Amino acid sequence: MEKDFTLLYQKYKDPIFSYIYYLSNNHTEAEEICQDVFLKVYLNIDKFEGRSSFKTWIYRIAKNTFLDFKRRNAKEVLTCEVGIFEGRDYNGGEHPEEYLEKVQHQRLIKDTLLRMRENYRVYIILRDIQGLNYQEIAEIMDTGLNTVKVSIYRARNEFQKIYKELEVK
Repeated sequence: MEKDFTLLYQKYKDPIFSYIYYLSNNHTEAEEICQDVFLKVYLNIDKFEGRSSFKTWIYRIAKNTFLDFKRRNAKEVLTCEVGIFEGRDYNGGEHPEEYLEKVQHQRLIKDTLLRMRENYRVYIILRDIQGLNYQEIAEIMDTGLNTVKVSIYRARNEFQKIYKELEVK
């Protein structure tokens, strides 16, 4: 059991952490939530019924754990940490101008995600960043396939609108 859980942890830790980080935009908070997710998975693995894939089951736990955390801490003022794209050293593998453009583009994407409505941001993260398919997203979000398709369409429209507004500034 321990070995199996270790393999599951190694397989899912990075994508789950990334998903939570994009939702929270706080590295410390994402680490804490991620630990809670894997504790819940470990304690409830015997309750996994196989009605969905394990992947969607763990993402659903991550989503619910994130929402629970936010509700518990709704009144606290959370400070934003330095973003995931900031503070990276230039690696010398590309021209400095290309590197600067890439960093600015990544920062613009991050800022766009942060300005989006949370319900749409989740769909963008799950589909376009995490690469999950529509059925997996429907299971995670506990909604119908058509709702997922419409929500992703609307989320992408909102993303494009905000991205263009920020790009002009």
